[in-house]
Amino acid sequence: MDRAELHLFDALAWRLGRIQPGLREGRYRGRMRGSGEAFADVADFLAHPDPRRLDLRRSLVDPFGGFFVRRFERQTDLVLHILLDASASLGVGASSDRQGLAALVSGGLAQAARRGGDKAALHVVGASGGLVHAPPSRQAGLGDDIRAMVLGCVPAGQGVEELARVASGLPLRRNLVALVSDFDLAPVELDRLLAALAPRPVVPVWLRDSGLETPSGRLGLSEIRDPETGRRRTVLTSPGWAARHIEEGENHRGKLRRVFATHGLRAVEIRDSIDIDHLIAALGEAPL
Repeated sequence: MDRAELHLFDALAWRLGRIQPGLREGRYRGRMRGSGEAFADVADFLAHPDPRRLDLRRSLVDPFGGFFVRRFERQTDLVLHILLDASASLGVGASSDRQGLAALVSGGLAQAARRGGDKAALHVVGASGGLVHAPPSRQAGLGDDIRAMVLGCVPAGQGVEELARVASGLPLRRNLVALVSDFDLAPVELDRLLAALAPRPVVPVWLRDSGLETPSGRLGLSEIRDPETGRRRTVLTSPGWAARHIEEGENHRGKLRRVFATHGLRAVEIRDSIDIDHLIAALGEAPL
């Protein structure tokens, strides 16, 4: 992967469906009222004494002789928090390099945020050596730096306890969380993680591997690595074993999708490789 690939993400644009609180100027609709460009409402002059914005028409027609001022929306900025699940399964792949995909997605999203005038932060949970953190920034080369940080991690974690703890500590205001994971989790674990992120706006990015999901049905002995523990074990493979594995995987993914739907979310699913057009369309449809 070269630097040019990160620039493919420049076409992404963040759209929040809800009003964001904030004082700083930015690109998103804010709850604060002041000297913005978009008209918000009319308010009583005594409550908001600003004669520069006196609404003469509304004041003249008021039957009680009151005075009113026009209020405008102020724009607010946004911080993209990239929360990466670096559990041991991220380093396991058959048809794809999921850690490489995670690095490209994380760096690309940070690049897109910076290009749009926003900040991006990185939180890698589960890597060997502990939490990897990059504070909010919009410095030049941010996408390359974050991509390199993810590539340099050694996936090793298990479970969602630490991930949920970091998720619950993220800021509640003026942020968007990109949750990047292979979601090799039990439905109850995913529910716990999404509950820890609420009420923050979240875009789940699901890294999938077709080789792991659809193993060969050839008869023989195969060495399989457990995604979460990293331990290897030998299994007897057969067409029947492969069919059961595929069916169980489809059922499990269906349960995870229902958990996402319960929280009002739909994951952006990346299978083996990134289709930028698909990614842009999926992010545009994300129910934020």
